Amino acid sequence: MGAAEKACAWVGAAARLLCLAAGLILLLAMGMATCVDIVSRYFAAGIPGIWEGVTLAMRWMIGLALPYAFYSGSHIAVELFTDACRPRVRQFFIVLAMTVSLMIMLLLAWKVTGRLMDIRSYGGVTSDLSLPTYYDWVPLALGPVLSVPVLTTMLWRELVRLFQHQAGLSRSGESA
Repeated sequence: MGAAEKACAWVGAAARLLCLAAGLILLLAMGMATCVDIVSRYFAAGIPGIWEGVTLAMRWMIGLALPYAFYSGSHIAVELFTDACRPRVRQFFIVLAMTVSLMIMLLLAWKVTGRLMDIRSYGGVTSDLSLPTYYDWVPLALGPVLSVPVLTTMLWRELVRLFQHQAGLSRSGESA
């Protein structure tokens, strides 16, 4: 296993752990809070701000799961065109898609983090729980920021695969 494969496996394991931990903790918290709120409504004592808290937890869960979604390939992919391509051409399209995804995540990380800082400077608070409004933006920025190292190592791995495949064809005298 080469360095790119090892780095990608390590980053993928970290992304998976983060996704699992966030999913387990936040889903459990959201489920328990919602159940307690529903039961307590029968006694006219619902939890104030439950919708705001559950929504914030969902945002965190999505932001922390995004890097693993990239790593595991749980995003939308249209393979109708690439399935008909030769392996080297297919690998080129994989590299191209990774590059575009990385560029988009870099742009999102930059723009959303900038917006987060703007909102933080306003000092606004939410209506029910009086939480700072920038708390809603932290997971929106965190998802793309954490996706950048995942996509970078995946791009490295796919570039190595592309050039290894190319080198293998050159040695055997075949053409792609």
